[in-house]
Amino acid sequence: MKKIFALIAAALAAVTVRVDAQVTFDRILNAEREPANWLSYSGTPSNQRYSRLDQITAANAKNLELKWIWQAHSLEKFEATPLVVDGVLYTVEAPNNVVALDAATGRVFWTFPYEPAADARTCCGRVNRGLAILGDTLFMGTIDAHLLAIDAKAGTLLWNTKVADSSQRYSITMAPVVVKDKVIIGTAGGDMGIRAVVVEDAEGIAAKLDAAMENSIAAVRDPWLERAAPATPNQFVSTLPAEA
Repeated sequence: MKKIFALIAAALAAVTVRVDAQVTFDRILNAEREPANWLSYSGTPSNQRYSRLDQITAANAKNLELKWIWQAHSLEKFEATPLVVDGVLYTVEAPNNVVALDAATGRVFWTFPYEPAADARTCCGRVNRGLAILGDTLFMGTIDAHLLAIDAKAGTLLWNTKVADSSQRYSITMAPVVVKDKVIIGTAGGDMGIRAVVVEDAEGIAAKLDAAMENSIAAVRDPWLERAAPATPNQFVSTLPAEA
């Protein structure tokens, strides 16, 4: 009996895949060198979504067969582009649950659940386009306009920062973009009358965006936006300067 248990333990150890991301910005910047991975929303910083993998061709595509199925627990639309990092596939189960799977077998390593605020609204479905990764941290925007950092190894929350007010119909559906040590995210909701801003933060986002959200927004807002009159939801305000 002990021998049987030992064989089972050995078999399990053999199929274990370490969830160990360690994605540097240099890897993201030179992602074309490792075509077996998909390290950002569009594959590479050039956003061409072109894969250099060559095993599937026009000649053998007819021979493709189903390898595995992962059954999601959501009836929302799937619009997320998965990330693939060293054999681990990271995706979003809409609206905002993050899942890590073994890319070879479909085995689920962990699921991070997130329940958006009840007042979160989007025009065209509770969707999400995907994640960003840097080091061992995944980043996700939520439909209630938060930006989350999630431990890619353990699937646990590292921090949660409010980007905008979902009660004012701000939301986030885009995949974040990583540039060096910064995470860039933008809000959605233009069809519901919101004022669009782009928020940028460095690693200091773990310190709650340098204490004041307004300061971080002002640091990257175009100067002509500062001359704009205040707007409320569903109120159109022209913000273009006279010389534009």
